Amino acid sequence: MNKKKHPRVGLIAAIAFTLVCLIVAFTVMTNFFSVDVSTTTTTTTSGHTVSLRVYKPDTATAETKAPAIVIAHGLSTTKECYTQYAIELSRRGYVVVTPDMLNHGTSEISPLETFFMDPKSDGQGVYAAVKYMSGLDYVDTDRIGIAGHSMGGNATNMSVELDNMSGAPLIDSVFLLSSTPTFKDREGNWVNIYGDRSVGLFYSDYDHVYFATRDENGAPVPAQEFMSSGEAKSFVSFGQDPAKFQGEAVLPGHTYSSENSIRRIYEAAVIHPYAQGGDKAIAAAVDFFQDTLAAPNYIVGSAQIGNIYQICSILALVGALAIAVFTVAVLTKTKFFAELAAPEGKTLRPAPDKKGKIWFWGLTILNCVFAFASISLIFAKGFGFFVLPQLPQQVSNIYALWALANGLFMLITSFGSYFLYGKKQGDTLRSWGVAISFKKLLKSILLAVLAVLSVLVVVYVAAYVFQMDLRVYLWGIRDIPFNHLYLFFTYLPFFLLFSIAVSISINSAYYAKIGKEPSWVNDLFFAFMNFIPAFTIFAVGYYLFMKTGVQPNVFGSNFTFTYMINAIPVFPAAVLLLRRLYKHCNNPYIPGIIVGCLLAFFQVASVFTCHTVMFMPT
Repeated sequence: MNKKKHPRVGLIAAIAFTLVCLIVAFTVMTNFFSVDVSTTTTTTTSGHTVSLRVYKPDTATAETKAPAIVIAHGLSTTKECYTQYAIELSRRGYVVVTPDMLNHGTSEISPLETFFMDPKSDGQGVYAAVKYMSGLDYVDTDRIGIAGHSMGGNATNMSVELDNMSGAPLIDSVFLLSSTPTFKDREGNWVNIYGDRSVGLFYSDYDHVYFATRDENGAPVPAQEFMSSGEAKSFVSFGQDPAKFQGEAVLPGHTYSSENSIRRIYEAAVIHPYAQGGDKAIAAAVDFFQDTLAAPNYIVGSAQIGNIYQICSILALVGALAIAVFTVAVLTKTKFFAELAAPEGKTLRPAPDKKGKIWFWGLTILNCVFAFASISLIFAKGFGFFVLPQLPQQVSNIYALWALANGLFMLITSFGSYFLYGKKQGDTLRSWGVAISFKKLLKSILLAVLAVLSVLVVVYVAAYVFQMDLRVYLWGIRDIPFNHLYLFFTYLPFFLLFSIAVSISINSAYYAKIGKEPSWVNDLFFAFMNFIPAFTIFAVGYYLFMKTGVQPNVFGSNFTFTYMINAIPVFPAAVLLLRRLYKHCNNPYIPGIIVGCLLAFFQVASVFTCHTVMFMPT
């Protein structure tokens, strides 16, 4: 009989795999070590610190100065989310700077009034990045570009206006990603704030935030009709009255020229978040800047390697989670933690009779339905749009309240099933692993903390050694600045309650076995059930929006469906991790604490602090 391998082999393999993924990702990010990537800071006129990621190609020197580009991220994301843009531009010879806007990432948290209304915030820190770049001796100050996605586009427009007032303009070329240009002045007159700068625009047909306009009678025009709008016509006409435009609609991809600059709109049938890392958006930005800022190393925009970085980044995240699983497996083999180890031959429990199967399906479907009802109620009552001094992250507040509501509901249904059915079948809270001694509880907490730390070590090594986070597209995990760690502990109780409740329900309370299916099939079933609510809300909302051009007021508000994008993969992934962890321990608290901590860390690390006013319902 083959001897079973000790889990330390798996731990070593997981660590090696994760390290290889980080190294490959870093190799791609640095274009095979020909681009120096570093993190530094600058200061806004208001005195607030802005964190910057600088990508400097080896070809950029004081003797051969390079063109340079600042890339501004969107709301509730960070500079790392736009690494693919930096990869593609820097390997073409551009110096690239990606700032964390104020109140994001590792930049300083500023008062709400400073962020939204004070010109001294330097466009939420983006124009401060432009000024910083202009002071680098290897940057050609006659060829500085700026790009911004979503709210980063707003900051880009503000930066252009600040540049106009500076007396010595620095910005030569502008690109807006799923973000509308400035069309009119404060008096409502058509205006060209961009002057003789070249300006490009990536227009997403199904954009729920930007590109909706009004016709000459004041009637709303949906985003899908933007190319025939007066705003689009005025944009390509360099701020003139759109009545002077020749034609029914603006041509996508066409270059509209004046004496010294161009206007161009790229169109794609995509949704608003796509531009965060979508290939078409990256290609459009790269091609535009190569046309306007003359890339030192010309490569067509569609030739990209950034997707390799993304794949390695998410695989590194998978590796980090595997490290947590194997850490639990290894530690439960030690003498100190041995009493927390899963019993030999532990398997899922099938329902003992027909009534048990009814309980299984009833509870599973009921909790799925409650997820729809609870998020709808949260938004309908306005709790999707609030901040408090104690709970300053608007987006985190949504998921924290949703986690709290669903966690409490699952605890009620789990223990309700115990008293109404399970107890009669001979179940006890001890057999569920819920009733444990205080000593075992303390050891469980310690074991869970060590597993969480094993993941966070990878996260901070990725951040401080490899200058990256662990993510794909909108989803992943990054470091939290040490002076902001208090926010993690603020939101932790909400996610702990939720994860412990889920762990109790799918690992202890519900009869988890449907029939004779393998355990991995059962795992996928529960993951799918946790996938349904967020994905359905997202899909229904976007389907109705694409059909009508109007954000549908469904599931509590006309913004509910947009917020569900972040949750789509997170909750099913959490279920799979809960199950993998529970294979190695004898109580549901250990996996619940680990997953709760990681969910809280993931959520708090990436979002904007002190945001609420922009999307308040009127």
